[in-house]
Amino acid sequence: MTKKEGKKVDMYSLIVLFFLKFDGTINGFQPLVDQVLLMTAKEKAIRKLLDEQGYGSKGKTLTKSALRQMMIKEILKLVKKGYAWALTTDDIEMLKTFGVVERDFNLSQDRLIVLVDEILKALTDNVLALTPYKVTLVTIGAVKTIEADYEAAKDIPKQKQALKKAITTTLKKEIKAADKILEICDNLITAEYEDSNAAMVLEYNNDRVVVDGVNRHTIIRAHVYSAEDHSEVIAGAWMGIASLDRHETTDIDGMGEIVQFKGGDFLLQFKARGFVDIEVPFSIKQGKQVEIDVEMKPNKITGYSGRLGKATVENNVSIVDTNFNTMTDAFGNYSFEGVPEGVGVIEISGPGGNSDRKTFTMVMGHDLKIDFDF
Repeated sequence: MTKKEGKKVDMYSLIVLFFLKFDGTINGFQPLVDQVLLMTAKEKAIRKLLDEQGYGSKGKTLTKSALRQMMIKEILKLVKKGYAWALTTDDIEMLKTFGVVERDFNLSQDRLIVLVDEILKALTDNVLALTPYKVTLVTIGAVKTIEADYEAAKDIPKQKQALKKAITTTLKKEIKAADKILEICDNLITAEYEDSNAAMVLEYNNDRVVVDGVNRHTIIRAHVYSAEDHSEVIAGAWMGIASLDRHETTDIDGMGEIVQFKGGDFLLQFKARGFVDIEVPFSIKQGKQVEIDVEMKPNKITGYSGRLGKATVENNVSIVDTNFNTMTDAFGNYSFEGVPEGVGVIEISGPGGNSDRKTFTMVMGHDLKIDFDF
């Protein structure tokens, strides 16, 4: 769901509340009553789809693997500050607690949560001393929230990925249908009540606005995703129009826009580390805006871990010297998406400390399969 679609859904809710407020006035005008009933049902259906899709307030979800990486990345920031503080104060106990590095988090989920909780408790117990280091209850709480999301998240099977894609398609159709209903309401409300109840019409028009800023310039806006179901965005993707020598970078919500240029036919290019470059043609008129969704194909590594025909589960798998790490699932499988081009090393390790490594070369657009007899 794009940001603009999210704002539309919020607007639909305001309109439904408006219809409830002025139910007594509207009730005598049957053509409008029919549309109000349709719009109320449509808004409810859209909300249900959003719940099924798992969208949060920002219109996106994160996989369990992504949440794990995010949690480790954010807690490492706090750990480094805690370690610097412990060095300054010669606190031997805290030096041990905060003296962890990224590879120390290559653990099963249960053991990882224990380690994270231990660190978070140490940070909380010393939060007054750490405040000058910008370690506060707010920053600690943010990591706790990610940790809770990670614990609650479940690995998404392929069937569910297909379902999420189908829901996304249905959602777009429902939003289009809701827009058509409201277009009918616009005409009926204005025609029937503009003279007799101007205040009601003004309130309707105010609620009806999708707040998106005033647009006087030509704008191409792109929402860049790493999954077909639009569940994960790509922040920091490069997008540009070579013929105009113009480019921008997508924000944390995966959105980027190029503003103020002459209309015409163009080729919009997208590049992101770990993904296949793509080009998207578009046409735009002067002073108008075009909004597009873009799906970039990730470089992917999948594999299996097993021995003597039996899968080995909950083994840690990581790409050495990167933030990529995961666990083998109940069937011994693992996967990484968005792996950058170049030579790397995959390491698998078990609870007993034994490990194995394999070297790989990632080429843009290729999928690699790396299995372990482990």
